[in-house]
Amino acid sequence: MSLLSIAAVEDIRSHQISNRLIITGLLIGIIFQAWEYQALGIYYFFRNISVPVILLYLLFQMRVLGAGDIKLFSMIGGILTIWELQRCMAYSFLAAGAGSLLFLAADKSRKIKLWYAARYLFACLHTGWIPVYRPPKEAEDLVFAFSVPVFFGTVCALYFPVQ
Repeated sequence: MSLLSIAAVEDIRSHQISNRLIITGLLIGIIFQAWEYQALGIYYFFRNISVPVILLYLLFQMRVLGAGDIKLFSMIGGILTIWELQRCMAYSFLAAGAGSLLFLAADKSRKIKLWYAARYLFACLHTGWIPVYRPPKEAEDLVFAFSVPVFFGTVCALYFPVQ
């Protein structure tokens, strides 16, 4: 949890998560998995760190999600089981949705941003092509630190598991 809280603070302050922190988490993950499951743990580690990359690649290509966020999920996957990782990702996106609604409710230019997002989605559905999402100028000053919902999602996944 301390790595995730450090990542959230870094993301809020600098809008980045350091690779040094991610590598530290990955090293902890591979050691933990090897200790827990021996040679099979190495397989679990690589499988679990690959899942977020595969699942979230499209969001990265659209520039909706940053590389640091995907690396953070990979780091978490290296430490947790695949089931805990799935719950963590689900809770994280739910927390991000709730956080986004709060941000949007407080944003004075929300009508412009919602109109822009609706036009973008309509264009994607109409053309069948997914271009890079470039927010309007009004949205450039507001950056959502996704690592904060990832922190809360991980806490929920570990302490409030849904079976």
